[in-house]
Formats: sequence, C-alpha cells, structure tokens
Amino acid sequence: MKRRGPRFALQWRVTIALVVIVMIPFALSYVLLDQIGRSAANYKANEAKESVAAMAKSLDAYRDLFETTKRLHADIADRLSRRPQLIALDPKADLDTILDEDVAVQSHLRGLALLREDGTVVIEAEHPLDAHQQARLRDKVVDQPLGNGGSLRLTFAVSATLQDEYQNLNKMIDKLTYSTQIRNALPDGYRVTFLVTTALASIIVAFLGIVMSRRIITRKVDALVATARKVSDGHVDARVELPGADEMAELGGAFNTMLDDLAQTRSQIEYLQRIGAWQDVARRLAHEIKNPLTPIQLAVQQTVSAYKGDDARHKKQLADMKEIVEEEIEGLRRLVDTFRTLGQLPKVEKAPIALADLVEELRLDPRFAQKLVIQAPPEPVTVRADKLLLKRVLVNLVENGLHAGEEAGSTGEVVVAWRADPRGDAVRITVDDRGKGVAEESRDKIFEPYVTTKATGTGLGLAIARKIAIEHGGELSVAPGKAPTGGARFVISLPLRGPDASLA
Repeated sequence: MKRRGPRFALQWRVTIALVVIVMIPFALSYVLLDQIGRSAANYKANEAKESVAAMAKSLDAYRDLFETTKRLHADIADRLSRRPQLIALDPKADLDTILDEDVAVQSHLRGLALLREDGTVVIEAEHPLDAHQQARLRDKVVDQPLGNGGSLRLTFAVSATLQDEYQNLNKMIDKLTYSTQIRNALPDGYRVTFLVTTALASIIVAFLGIVMSRRIITRKVDALVATARKVSDGHVDARVELPGADEMAELGGAFNTMLDDLAQTRSQIEYLQRIGAWQDVARRLAHEIKNPLTPIQLAVQQTVSAYKGDDARHKKQLADMKEIVEEEIEGLRRLVDTFRTLGQLPKVEKAPIALADLVEELRLDPRFAQKLVIQAPPEPVTVRADKLLLKRVLVNLVENGLHAGEEAGSTGEVVVAWRADPRGDAVRITVDDRGKGVAEESRDKIFEPYVTTKATGTGLGLAIARKIAIEHGGELSVAPGKAPTGGARFVISLPLRGPDASLA
C-alpha cells in the first residue's frame, strides 16, 4: 500500500514554522539595530548638547559669583583697613559696631580681629552662627595688611555647598560632553550578545517546537493515521486512544464514533445482503415447491378413490397413505407460505406514527390482551415508520415473548416500553419477557434465517423483524443482560427524524 509522505513531515513543518516566526522579528531587529542605535545616539547627543550649553551658562554664573564675592571681600577689607582706629591697632576700637553696619551684614561679615606684626590678637569681635547656619555656611578668612605692620583679619560666612555644587556641575558637563561624541550604533559587544541571544532563542524554540509538536500534534495524528490504516487493511475493530481533553482527543472520540457507525452500517448491509440472498432462494423454492403439490394431492386422491376392491388391509393402507400425503402437503404449503412471506416483504413507506397508539392496537389481538403490559413515557413519542411493518415487528417479538414465558412455566407476561433518546434523535423500544433468556452463544445467530430455539418455529420471524428495523434506519438487537422481568430483552432502535430512504 502506498504511504503518503514521510512520517514526521507535519512535525518538521510545525518546527520550521515556529523557527521562522521567531527569526523574523529578530532578523528585522538586527537589520534596524544600527539605525536605531544611531538615531538614539543622535537624539541623546542633541539633548546632551542642549544640557551642556545650559550647564555651561550655570558654570559661568558660578564663576562670576566666585569672582564677585572675592572682589567684594577684598573691597570691604580694603575700606576697613583705612580706618584710623584700626590702623592704630586701638584696643578700644568698637568692632561690634562695624559688624552691625549694613555693608558688613550684606556681605555676611561676622568676625573682625586686629593682629600685631607678630600675629598676636589686639582685639577681636564676632557674631556667632546658630545651628541652622552652621549646617549651611562655612567661614572664609581674609587677612588685610595695615600700614603699621599689623593686619586686619576678616571672617566672612559663605555657602558651604557652593564649591561642591560647582565641582559636580563641572563633572556632569564632562560626562555630557563625552555623550555628544557617541555617533555610531551600539558597541560590537552588544551585537555579539544580540546574535548569541538570537541563536539560543532559535535553538530553544526549535527544541520546544519538536517536543510540543510531537507530544501534542503529530503523535496524535500518527495514532489516527495508524488506526485508519488498520481499518483499511481489514481490522474493522481497530480504535484510536488519544489521552487528554483537547480538540485532538475530541477528534479521536469522533473518529471512533464514526468507525462504530461504519461497523454497524457494514454489519447491517452484510445482513441485508444475506437476507436478500435468502429471499431469492425463498422465492425460487416457493415457486418450485408449490407447483407440484396440487397434482400430487390430486393423484393420491384419485388413486385412493379408484380402488373398488374389498381388501380391507389394502384399503386401510391407501387411506393411511392419503392422510400422510395430505398432512405433509399441508406442511409444505405452510412452508411455502413462509417462503413467500420472506420473499415478498413490502418496501418501507414511512409516515408519522404515535407509538402509544400503535402499541395499544396490540391489545386488540385476543392472544395478547391479557398478557401485554405497556409502560408508556410521560411525553408522547412520534416516529416516522411504516405502520404495518413496525406492527409486524412488535407482534413477532410479543408472540415470541409469550411462547418463551410459557415454555419457562411462568405467567408469560410481556412488557413493552419505549423512551426517546435524551439527544432527541432516536427512540428505544424494549420488549421484555419472562422466559429463560437467550444463551450467550446464540446471540450472534438468533437473527439469522432458519435459526430458532422453538420446537415449532421456522426461524424467519426474527430475521424478518431485524430486516424491517434496519430498513427503517434503525436496529433490532438482544440486550447483553437479562431484562428486569428475568427473561430476554429485545431492543428496537428507530430514528425520530430523517429521510424516507432506507438501506434496502
């Protein structure tokens, strides 16, 4: 048998598809990486330029502030060094008054001291800093020479963080200046890292694609394909088992259901073919047997009536012969009628039928009136069926049930019940008797023509009944267990809807 493609074709297609899906964004990113790096670097460089320009202005402002403060301190020192009291190193000079002057206050002058030439202090005064000022300010000392060899020491309070801020700003300008020089894409190390990451991601995705496609998809598909091949090779009982509760498992269940339906349909078709062959044989036999029966009977009657002798012994032999021949002819005629029944089954003509009305008609038969128990469902059930043929099936099953009960020595009651399938597409009719049931070895043969367990049966009743059920699109079977009544349970399954066509 020709195989279609390699075993793992689907698995590799899924894997390649996953790798391609992963590689596309990575490839596009690699192509655009340099341009993105350049654009980002240019954008940052432009921002850095603007920041450097702004910071440079701030740095100039700091420098101007330093120079202005230095000139201010020098100017104040120069002015004070010209005062006569201070030049004379007068120990009675009023330094506190000088510190309270507006110029001293505005310039944050907080301390003055007169020093001799040897550095000893003549007089000094200062305004101390409070705790809050000590945290923000620091002292800056300026020594101004006096004309007499002494000096004037001035102590100014200046910002404690101004110098640090200036240095930090200078460092930031240096860093931003370096940033403005970055014009190329990301460094080569970044490129290598990107390529390695891409390769590892591709390998991982390929591995996961192989594992996942094998575990989730291709293994289950392989199981379906293997089962389909077994069925095509003649193993009609092969079924697939797919674990899980995903769509593939649901597909496996539907596949098994399809195989069950195909197996049942195949069995029914084979059965109808066998019944068709028996029908052809029955028609031929009925024709061949019926034709000579009447001449034989007439010949025997003439032979008996033609004897005019008085031999009592011979006369008795003729009478016995006539009785035997007529009895056997009558039996053959009954057999011919049975053959004719099998060979001339009418075609199914479906119409809507209320099952309750059809089963109630069985009570009209005197044989069934006292021994038929009907268990109807709460809701009425209507089927599309041939009323005469379906009634014939029920009559046959009820009659067989009565005989089975009588042979078992019971009361012989037969229970007929029916229920619609919960899905609403079929009806299940059961006929339960009080007989001995059907032996396990007889279940497969009981519906074959001329197979019977009754002493007086022809073995055609159940065969005809099953043929009628199949031609209605349903089935007639024997339940595997015993009925609640203790005997056999025969089950008729009929579709509630569907076309009028059948398998016949």
